[in-house]
Amino acid sequence: MRFPKGRAVLQNAKLEFVHLDNVLADNKKERASKISGYLEIVYPEAVEFLYLKKGEPVNAGHFNRSERKQMSVAEVINKAKSSTTGTVSIYETPEELVDMIMATFSVKPAFKNLDLATVDTEKVFEKLIAVKFDGFLEIKRGFDMSYLRFKEGAPCSGYFTWKVESLGLEVIKAALKQAATGPGAIVIDAFDKIPVMAEQASQAQVTLFLNALNKIVSELKLIAGPTVVSKTLTSSKESATVHYPFLNDFDTADGEAKEGGKIVATPEELGKAFAEWIDNFVDSFRVVLGKRLDGVVQLALKDFRFALKASSFGRHSKLKDLL
Repeated sequence: MRFPKGRAVLQNAKLEFVHLDNVLADNKKERASKISGYLEIVYPEAVEFLYLKKGEPVNAGHFNRSERKQMSVAEVINKAKSSTTGTVSIYETPEELVDMIMATFSVKPAFKNLDLATVDTEKVFEKLIAVKFDGFLEIKRGFDMSYLRFKEGAPCSGYFTWKVESLGLEVIKAALKQAATGPGAIVIDAFDKIPVMAEQASQAQVTLFLNALNKIVSELKLIAGPTVVSKTLTSSKESATVHYPFLNDFDTADGEAKEGGKIVATPEELGKAFAEWIDNFVDSFRVVLGKRLDGVVQLALKDFRFALKASSFGRHSKLKDLL
């Protein structure tokens, strides 16, 4: 898959010679490197992306010939660091382009796979104008993906993998007609909304919740014993997983909570999920320990209370009054 490319910060560097941790660290520290855009990793069988906002990886995606899917930032980074084939590029682009690419993972298309070789292009644009279409088109030209943004039925910005002279309606229609040389040459999906790109929870946020939970686990093992506490940790996670399936990516087999490295969730979702998991876990001991339990939890969370209070955990957990 090929996407519109902005200013190249790094281009076609061999993956085996790139120290990815250093590249990402530079993006976070150096003002000139704090770009918005994407880091593209091209493998023989697929293309994977880290989407950057002011130098910080905030989301990730995977594309191949048959599918596209959202991935965790950590999973993309770990795969790249362990691979010896592929190339790495970094492109600075408007955030709007990244928002449109990411929207294709979560927004249901208003229409899909419209082949411009088999329809009247004029009528397609007449319809978009008539309904005052406010969204974007993903224009597929073989393995190339281009994006055309509309407001109130009129093109307002565009990002193409081939040269289009202007955003004038007639110019765009002529460019699409010229490119639609046969069946499948130009295929369009339409999306009628562009959500602002949801940022994935950072590794620091995941670590915060794991450390807080495991500190409670450690304190309760001293009181109730490791066997009971370990079983309760697993069962409380299973209950919370009904509402937050991504909790399945956390492991409790060794009697403490560990991350599996594939967490795809926003900071808000992550905090709410851990609020339910920890609430379930603590509530399981309330009948036995009574008021003593509050003191145990408060002691366990004392080093994390300010960070927990500032997160969605602090807004949704039953334990917020103990922070």
